Amino acid sequence: MSFQNMLMQMPTELKNSVIDMDVFMKSLQPLKFKRSVDKRKINYVSPDFGISYAIFPNSTRLKHEPSQTFGWYYLCDKETKEWYRKTDYFVQTLTAIGKNDPQAAKRIFSAADSCLSCKGNPCSAIGYHYDDEEKLACYGRMVFALGEADFEDVRRFFQHLNTLMME
Repeated sequence: MSFQNMLMQMPTELKNSVIDMDVFMKSLQPLKFKRSVDKRKINYVSPDFGISYAIFPNSTRLKHEPSQTFGWYYLCDKETKEWYRKTDYFVQTLTAIGKNDPQAAKRIFSAADSCLSCKGNPCSAIGYHYDDEEKLACYGRMVFALGEADFEDVRRFFQHLNTLMME
């Protein structure tokens, strides 16, 4: 499915938010996100930093409501067959956001996709500590709704991450 076909299926307000987010994500340097689209999501991947962001405009098997997610993904070393993640800058990015907007940092932290019943062996939950709280996020994923405030929090996160990567 093409990006345009995916957009045609969305309500106007969501379509406009997704278009704005698309322009924003593709503008980030040095993150250099690449977009791909399949029948259930619009996906952005930054291979140099190992982070991905996805918009699920329709209900999915795993999430019963439309959503957007981001997190550092897992890679497999071809030689050792070991799974690993590139450096995870989640807490450093939250700390930077929290200096000017502590409420936004708390909202982003609260978006951790809680690990309730892991099927992985070993468990794939990533533990995060921020502002004296601890959360286990399944696969290190943050999950947001598709409201304008949610898109704004995701943009804020990626803007701060991009700035952190430039330093």
